[in-house]
Amino acid sequence: MTTGTATNTTSITPAEGVVVTRLPMEDDLELPPSTETKSIFHIYEKHKCHKSITPVLDPNLERRSGPTIKEQKATRKKERERQDAGLSSVEPDDNAFFLHRPYLAFHVPPQVLYTGSSKHTAQPAILIHEGCFWKEYTLQLLPSTPGILDPRGVVPWRHNGGDEKALKGDHHKLKGYKVRTWRLWGETGKDYVRSVKNMRKTGEGRDPDVIARTNGKLEEPATADEVVYLRWKSPLSRNTRCYHFQYVGIDFFWKGTGTIKETRTCGVLLRFNHLKLVARLPVTEEKKEKPQEVCLGVYTSSVASRKSGTMEFFDAVILRLVDEYAPDMPPRSENGTEEEETESARLLRMKRSRLYQVFVATAMCMIKSEKEKRHTLLDLLVNVAEGGAGG
Repeated sequence: MTTGTATNTTSITPAEGVVVTRLPMEDDLELPPSTETKSIFHIYEKHKCHKSITPVLDPNLERRSGPTIKEQKATRKKERERQDAGLSSVEPDDNAFFLHRPYLAFHVPPQVLYTGSSKHTAQPAILIHEGCFWKEYTLQLLPSTPGILDPRGVVPWRHNGGDEKALKGDHHKLKGYKVRTWRLWGETGKDYVRSVKNMRKTGEGRDPDVIARTNGKLEEPATADEVVYLRWKSPLSRNTRCYHFQYVGIDFFWKGTGTIKETRTCGVLLRFNHLKLVARLPVTEEKKEKPQEVCLGVYTSSVASRKSGTMEFFDAVILRLVDEYAPDMPPRSENGTEEEETESARLLRMKRSRLYQVFVATAMCMIKSEKEKRHTLLDLLVNVAEGGAGG
């Protein structure tokens, strides 16, 4: 894929019956020299339950074999020193994200996408519920309610939306989890669970599982602001690497692509791992033409053991799409009109919008599902080969 500034042409392979194009631009449109027209995010596996999505390149994690034992010890030492000094274990970065998978024994809590670089300073943005066999992901866009998640990384019981039937009937309702007096090794929120256990023994403090009352009425549980569904379009077709979701009235697709590649040694083996994000433009009644698609970003898989890959979003193209087809997104500046905002300020506002968060969340779903499908297929082929050899 050929990418560059917002004025260059992006070439991708058109799907059947679809014309791929770029959004129209003014010939004299020039962004300020300091404004980047695309954003690059590196996806690193920090821990088994923690993926970092950051614009900062980590040379140690870029290597094929990952950091050495000595480098890992040095990193842990630095993190402990920062924690002892009362600082976050990582440098704060408002332009980063991270994906956390909380572990609660005998439950399957959703993954959480946070905005920021550390769970101690970042804000939870989206809960990601996985469906069976990668068929569907349900994304709950969280409100900015204080305490919407507890230190375990799950929704506390006071925000529980009801029983299983109620939760299935309304996906805006959240599933809450009680704090048990016991925990298994590896569960998240160890210090929090211990503090709740001690509080219950002493009777001092508020039990998080007891729903408070205001003027005699129970506190209303929080609900998701919006719900987005990411669906696997055609599992049994030739075009299996295609997921669809809709947001702000626009259809978006994550698709497999063969026009980008990992340039390092053995990168050719990852040719079926790369993805692209496209938006299908609405067809107006005045222009009865075939639906058109515009490329908004790409994902390039990596051969490094601790790096999933690199995401690139074409910010100027996304902003132009929003201006033309979703003018209410992102919200306008409170200090002035749209005309008074600089292009860089509007780009920054768009990057911190819900739309951008949905892009990142759906990308992580797609990356995970494609990896699991490949591993499942390889395991199946190995079992078939072993069965044939045994016969």
